[in-house]
Amino acid sequence: MPPSSPALVSVDWGTSAFRARLAAADGSALDAIEAEVGATGLASGAHEAFLEAQIGAWRRRFPDLPIVMSGMVGSRQGWVEAPYAPCPAGAAEIAAAMTPVPTTRIGRVFVVPGLSARDARGAPDVMRGEETQILGALAASGRADGLFVLPGTHSKWARVEAGRIVDFATFMTGEVFAALKDHTLLGRLMTPPDGSDAASAADAFARGLAASAALDRPGDLLHAIFMTRTLGLFHELPPHALADYLSGLLIGAEILAGAGGARAAIVVGSPALAARYRAAGEALGVALSPAADHCATLGQIALLKTLGAL
Repeated sequence: MPPSSPALVSVDWGTSAFRARLAAADGSALDAIEAEVGATGLASGAHEAFLEAQIGAWRRRFPDLPIVMSGMVGSRQGWVEAPYAPCPAGAAEIAAAMTPVPTTRIGRVFVVPGLSARDARGAPDVMRGEETQILGALAASGRADGLFVLPGTHSKWARVEAGRIVDFATFMTGEVFAALKDHTLLGRLMTPPDGSDAASAADAFARGLAASAALDRPGDLLHAIFMTRTLGLFHELPPHALADYLSGLLIGAEILAGAGGARAAIVVGSPALAARYRAAGEALGVALSPAADHCATLGQIALLKTLGAL
């Protein structure tokens, strides 16, 4: 197949956004569609019609292309629940657990399952969508081992050995940051950044990172969070920089815990967020290298190749 020929419809459908790419076999996008419509926000029975409205033109031109979806679309609150595959799991195990979705108008649709794992204390953890991105990062880099961080609302740190995700841990960094900033007294002294003093914002972020590195006991983070308010009250940080202090504190605590003593990892995420994590990692002695673009599509391609469908 020529490099510019479409090989699949790649769909990354999360809690808050829909992203679809008409992709070639090398992962490059021939066309793309985005919508701020989450998979968990649609009524039962509405997903197929929404998907057809978004990609119907592609489907009419290329009726035989497989459609592969990953993310929260496969959750219990999504279109159809794709049961979690247990770790350790690589492309073979994940591909074998892909869930076909019966449709009346758009043909073959496959949903990638999430993964489950248990931590050292036996508590369960889950991911949906990140497993596909990790497979894509592995395919793009040619690696079979490594530590991967996928920052976001619920950041994931995953360890890969011999091409299989052997364990991972979730950190609610993004969601906790938003909740503290928008729904507690910490936000009352904050003002939005106006771009006039980027240096003070960077200094505040660094101060938060330093505070995270100084944490000794489990409860110390709760104390350091309150300093977001007192540093503002005593004018030790300007109002527009307080959110950066809080961000640095939470991201720093996550990196130190997630890395677990490792000095390097691969970061998979949007360029802006990945850059923020890379800066934080550098300050804390953890080198975070960026992954390739569009890892979700690359991971879906790897799964189709494993199934012999590409």
